[in-house]
Amino acid sequence: MNSYENLFCKVFVDTNEERLSLLSSIKDIVLGTTERWTIDSNSMELELRKNDDFNESLRFEKQDGFLYSRYYIEIEPIGDIKQEQYISSVSMLLENLWALGYKAVAACDFENELPRKGGYRYETNTQ
Repeated sequence: MNSYENLFCKVFVDTNEERLSLLSSIKDIVLGTTERWTIDSNSMELELRKNDDFNESLRFEKQDGFLYSRYYIEIEPIGDIKQEQYISSVSMLLENLWALGYKAVAACDFENELPRKGGYRYETNTQ
């Protein structure tokens, strides 16, 4: 595993679900606690945001459509968590979001170390 200076990760999530429902799913996945739109877990802090660039039609484009997803999650490691543990936690989050049927794509310096390379350009049959 490479060493990364910047561990910030942005995960685009597209769904027609309400924001509160998605927040609850994320909280359950990471076994975290919520305060407003922020979730704290034992390895990371996540903030669920509405995407200002959301576009109803562009979000379905094959190339870069994820940029127009309804939501995104800003993720940062907490404290002195080891890089490997943090990346593993982000991987677990992605895999669980996909298992629940969400379209999710990670944008970060370490995306190539994530499952499906973070989800970008990965063909799937989920809606």
